[in-house]
Amino acid sequence: MRQPWTSLTRSGLAAAFGAAARLRHGRPVHASGLVLDAHLCLHGTPEPWGVPFLDQRMDLPGIARLSRSVGVPPPLPDILGLALRWDQDDTSADLLLATSGRTALGRRLLRPATRWTGLYSSLFPYQAGERRVLLGALLHTPVRLPATLDALAQVVEHGPLTVALLAAAPSGPWRPFGQVRLSAPVLTDADLPTRFNPLRHPIAGLPPASWLNDVRDAAYASAQQVPDLPEKARDLSGVA
Repeated sequence: MRQPWTSLTRSGLAAAFGAAARLRHGRPVHASGLVLDAHLCLHGTPEPWGVPFLDQRMDLPGIARLSRSVGVPPPLPDILGLALRWDQDDTSADLLLATSGRTALGRRLLRPATRWTGLYSSLFPYQAGERRVLLGALLHTPVRLPATLDALAQVVEHGPLTVALLAAAPSGPWRPFGQVRLSAPVLTDADLPTRFNPLRHPIAGLPPASWLNDVRDAAYASAQQVPDLPEKARDLSGVA
C-alpha cells in the first residue's frame, strides 16, 4: 500500500517535471543527446544473481543515447547520461545510467563530469530474487574525450567505443557481467527521437525496487507527456 507521503512526493515531482518540460518545450533534463547503435554482449557475473540478464550469455541488439543533463555549456562539468534500450524476450528493456561516484555511497549520488570516460550508475536499485542490485557501466575511450556531443560524434565515426556493464550489491564491489559496443551511425534527436523509461520498459527478471522508483515513475510520465517538438512526439517503440 502506498504511503501518504509517497503519494505527495509523487504528485509534487510530477507537477515539477511537467512544468519544467513545458518550460523547456520537451525534456526537462538531458534535453540534447546523440543516439548510437549498441550491441550488448553478456557473459554473466562470477557469482550468479538468479537472473538471466545478469547470469547468462546473451547477444542483444539495441541503441544507446548519451547526453548532458542540465545543459550548462562545456567545459563546465555536467551530469552525463547513458541510456540503453535493447530487445529481449520479444520486448524492449530500458536502462538509465548517470555519472556517479565510485564508493558505496557515491554510486547512489549524481556526480558532474567533464569527460565521457568514467563510471555511470543506475542510482536506484533493482530486485534480483531476495537481493537488491545496482547496475552500472564503465565507459572506455581511446583518447581523453571531453563531454561534448561533437567530440563524441567524431570519435565514434572513427571506431566503436566499449562500455563495461557492471552489477553490485548496494554496498558490495562492482562485478562485470558484459560489454556494450557503441558504434555509428551517429544520430541526433531530430533523426531518431527517443524517450526512455525503465519503469515502463523493465529488464526481464529485474523489477525496479524501492519507493524511490515509484516516485520517479510519476516524474517520467508527467515529463514525457510534453513532446520535444510537434514532429518528435513519439517514442522509439511507438508508445508515447
